[in-house]
Amino acid sequence: MWILTGYLARVVIGASLVALVAILALDFVFALVDGVADARKETGDILIEAALGVPELAYEAFPFATLIGTLMGLGALAARQELTAMRAAGVSVLQIAAAVLAGGLVLALFATAIGEYLVPQAERQAAAMRGVAEADRLRTGPDGALWARVGDDFLRAERPRSSAHLERVTVYRFDSGRLVKRIEAADAHYWRDRWVFSAVAVMELAPLPEVIVAPGEEPGASALFAQLSAYPGVIGVPGLIQQERFEQWQWDGALSPEVLGVVVADPRSLPAGQLATYIRYLEANELDSAQYRLALWEKVATPLATLAMILVTVPLVFTAARSSGAGQRIVLGILLGAGFFLLNRAFGQAGIVYGLPPSLAALLPALLFMAVGVWGTLRVR
Repeated sequence: MWILTGYLARVVIGASLVALVAILALDFVFALVDGVADARKETGDILIEAALGVPELAYEAFPFATLIGTLMGLGALAARQELTAMRAAGVSVLQIAAAVLAGGLVLALFATAIGEYLVPQAERQAAAMRGVAEADRLRTGPDGALWARVGDDFLRAERPRSSAHLERVTVYRFDSGRLVKRIEAADAHYWRDRWVFSAVAVMELAPLPEVIVAPGEEPGASALFAQLSAYPGVIGVPGLIQQERFEQWQWDGALSPEVLGVVVADPRSLPAGQLATYIRYLEANELDSAQYRLALWEKVATPLATLAMILVTVPLVFTAARSSGAGQRIVLGILLGAGFFLLNRAFGQAGIVYGLPPSLAALLPALLFMAVGVWGTLRVR
C-alpha cells in the first residue's frame, strides 16, 4: 500500500504543479503585456516586476491549481483504467482518497511556505522597485502624518523617516477622555525596546473640553484629528500648567517598528507571526482588528482549501470525470474553482460588513467543500 500511496501522491503533486506553472505563465505574459504598454518602464524593470508578482499569485491560485491538476492527474489514471485495476485488486475508494490526500498535504505545506516566506519578501522588493519609500508608506493619517494609538497616548509623527526613526513627534495623553499632557520631540529613535525622544518639551495642561476617544476607532482617524485640531489648546497651548524640557526622554509606549511596518502592508502579504503581533497591539488599544484577524484565518484556510479541492475531485473522477475527456475535466475544474473563489470572497467581505467571526468567514467555504468531498467519496461504490 505504501508503494501505491507514493505513486498516487506523486501523480497529484506533479499534475498540480504543472497546472500551477501554467497559470503563473499565463499571468506572467499578461503582466509583461501591461508593462510594455507603459513606455516609461525599461524591459528589465518590467521583467523583474512581473517576476515579483509571481509568489503572491502562486499562493492565491494554489487551491485552484490543485483542483485542476488533481482532476487531470486522476482523470488520466481513470482513462487508462488504472483506478479500476486498483479497485479490482482490493483497494477501496477511501484508501485511494487517503493516498491522494497524502500528496495534498505536501502541497498544502508548500503553499504555506510560499505565503509565509516568499510573498512577504517579494512584496517588499516590489515596493522598492516602485520607488515607494518606507517613510512615504508610513504617512497613513488624514493630515499626511503618521498616527498611532497606545493606550491613552496618541502619537503623531509629522516626518516618519523609517519604522524606527520618527521626526517632529507629538504625543497627546488623555485621562478619562480629556487631554492632560502634550509631549513634543524633535525626533525619536527606537532603542532597546523603547522609544527615545530627543529635544523634548513635556507640557502639563489644564483639563480641556472633553475629546471623544471612542473604543475601536482607528489611530489617525479623521474624526479624532479634527477634534484635536479644533481646540486652540492643542496648538497654542493656553491653560498650560507646567512645562519641562529634556535633552532625552523615554516613551514606554508598546509601539515597536515591527508593528509600524505591519500598518503599511497589505494584510494578505504578511506572515502569520507579524499578523498576530499587530492583532495583539490593536486589541490591547481597543481598535478594530477584524481585517487582520480575517487575514490570519485565511492563512489557515489556504492549506485547508488545498486539501478540500483534492478531496472534491475523488468522487468526480470515479463518476462523471471518468468518461470525460481532458477538455471537459479542465472546464469542470475551472467552474468548481471559480465557484470556490466567489464563495470565499463573498464570505470574507460579508464577515467584515456584518461582523461575522473572522474564523467562520475564512474557514467556512473550505469546510463546505471538504464536507461535499467527504460526502461524495462515501457515496462512491
